[in-house]
Amino acid sequence: MILSLNFVAAAIRNSVRTTHAGALCLAVGVGLVAGCAGDDGDSTATETSPTSSETNAASAGTTDGSATDSPVTDGATSGGQTGSATDPATTTAGTTATTTAGTTTAGTTASTMTDTDTDTGDGVLEIMPEDVVIEVVDGNIPMQMFTATYNGEDVTDDVEWLYEKPTIGSMMMGSTFVPTGQLAGIGTLFASYQGAQDETSVAVKIIKNVDPDGLEPMFGDPAGADPSMSIVYPYDETVFPLNVASQIVQWNGVQNGDIYKLQLTEQYYDYTVYFSTNTPARHLIDQLEWTAISESGQGPKSDPLMVSLQRHSGGMTYEPVEQTWHIAQARLPGRIYYWELPDQCNNGANGRVLTVKPSDATAEEFYNDGNCWGCHTVSRDGRTVMGTFSEGSPFPMASIDVSVEPAVIGDIDKNEGVNGVFSAFNHDGSKLLFSLNGGGNPASSARLKIADAVTAAILNDDVMAETYPAGGCGEPAWSFEGELIAAICGMDGGNWTFDSGAGDLVIADVNGDGHTVSNITTLVPQAGGDGRPAYPNFSPGDEWIVFGRPTTGSRSTGNGDLWIVGTDGNDLRKLDIASSDNRSFNPTFAPLRAGGYFWVTFITRRDYGNTLVGANRQQLWITAISDPPNELDDPSNPPFYIRGQEDCAKSENAYFAPDPCIEDPDAICESGIDCCGGQCVKPFEDANYKICGEAGECIELGNACEEDADCCTPGAHCVDGYCVGQIPE
Repeated sequence: MILSLNFVAAAIRNSVRTTHAGALCLAVGVGLVAGCAGDDGDSTATETSPTSSETNAASAGTTDGSATDSPVTDGATSGGQTGSATDPATTTAGTTATTTAGTTTAGTTASTMTDTDTDTGDGVLEIMPEDVVIEVVDGNIPMQMFTATYNGEDVTDDVEWLYEKPTIGSMMMGSTFVPTGQLAGIGTLFASYQGAQDETSVAVKIIKNVDPDGLEPMFGDPAGADPSMSIVYPYDETVFPLNVASQIVQWNGVQNGDIYKLQLTEQYYDYTVYFSTNTPARHLIDQLEWTAISESGQGPKSDPLMVSLQRHSGGMTYEPVEQTWHIAQARLPGRIYYWELPDQCNNGANGRVLTVKPSDATAEEFYNDGNCWGCHTVSRDGRTVMGTFSEGSPFPMASIDVSVEPAVIGDIDKNEGVNGVFSAFNHDGSKLLFSLNGGGNPASSARLKIADAVTAAILNDDVMAETYPAGGCGEPAWSFEGELIAAICGMDGGNWTFDSGAGDLVIADVNGDGHTVSNITTLVPQAGGDGRPAYPNFSPGDEWIVFGRPTTGSRSTGNGDLWIVGTDGNDLRKLDIASSDNRSFNPTFAPLRAGGYFWVTFITRRDYGNTLVGANRQQLWITAISDPPNELDDPSNPPFYIRGQEDCAKSENAYFAPDPCIEDPDAICESGIDCCGGQCVKPFEDANYKICGEAGECIELGNACEEDADCCTPGAHCVDGYCVGQIPE
């Protein structure tokens, strides 16, 4: 098929846009009352946080490891040292070439090679060389010169050239391809001349060795398998999204002063670093390198990240210990709001809500009026947090406007009669579903109410009265589209809902008025499993609910595992890989699918490598859930740790939400979810940035849509309310 260069250019502009999927915010929670001194009411725990001994960034040629909140966008750069360009390489016409540090020879072809000379009827255009692989070694950037012939005649100087992935490289000085030296991968080079088209693949492979202390010569032939070393974090087969803080590799069974070779390898990126460290043995991967390696991946299954850690100890070199990681090729938007209890931090805090982005290495306290508060939820647009404050009984609730800095009390103040412990916003943030519990309202008679989220007027005083006239409902959730609610009903006991040992997971349809329900149905009964269902949370798209099954009410102090079920009641699955420790609780979905996965954050008391060992302390982790979940018996994957939280504190009640959406037109954005209007567009055709604006005749990738037909890119789908292109597998 003959394509115009303008059509190709338009396709390229769409192909390099960040893609996202729909948004969802729902309520989860943990106990607040006894928890201001700890979830179990005990603030006198004696475990201490081990002193970290990550290898020094300077000695290993790394940065300080601080994550940035600015993932790579169109034409942007990340990671990797850039060296001086050498003279352009030359090739023999018609060969498949591999270019290394300025030289080109016939070599191995890259994947996804193309050979598509196109005859328009007037002549044939041919690019030479074809299917080039360029190697950037230790920052030395070679250039690759291309030629083009039309019916055998050289027309190189008259051809229009276009390379589809500007983060990898671009055509400069006419027909010369120059890698950025910062991201690796494969893309298509297009040429156009008098209506004739041709294209070929151009791949860039980055090879980088970091050895500031000259340790490489110590790694000769290995004497045999390592008798004792084992990697304890990350887990083998972990799946990561693109924009997470770099990982701290941690391992046991070694000695002080051992020397290491850590190699991270994927199809187009090969990174090796040599270093020495003491025990407990840890190495923080350089943030820029981690970003570059992640962004250079071709897909979590087709291009896994191979990890090799090799040791030289006592004059002997051992065979490496190996793992496989997977990088989903999509950014994970949003942030996590969680309840922190001081535990061993001794920071004077008394139960506060913090926020952390998975890409950050530090958490942020966004609001503090001096009182213990928690049991929070977040609106779908990320602009409002609803919290419960430990002031009187029943506890007063108030909304916090987090769209401004510093955050301030929002539309609902503490004295406006909205009282309870847990809540959930509807799809547009106009209504609040909450549980009246405490102050003469025990778990057995706790009732769900719906209030106007602006005026605080009570719109429904007993939402589940039709089926549960005596009450006994709590831990509510409201679906992404606003058409369903879920809760735990049939609770017992004269205390808090989170102390109730009884309860079923129920679901109901929201009627057209937005504040009454019908078809109240038990989705997952308490019978048939340990503990009881707790803290349900809807997926983007409303097809699934995740929940926990703790054994001590819904507290995180006993045993517990994670589950997923369809909103139709089918396909109940235990997330055994994610919650294999049997001490995992309170799962919540990220606001969008990303890279072919749902993402779920949860709290767990598992060990974190050799940093937290035997502490039994609640911390935040994230697991990837294969999409769709019902194709596997267990769709979960090994989870990863969220670095920004304080490991000396207890992290509870994790709630994943979008960043506050931007109302201002013309504000800089990355994707549609950043903008309250759902559209993040280039202000003019050749702009290298995007702003919140209006949709054109069709919807670009990453922007809000209603159906597949809205999306500009052929083959794109409207997933969770956003246009999503082809997902690398």
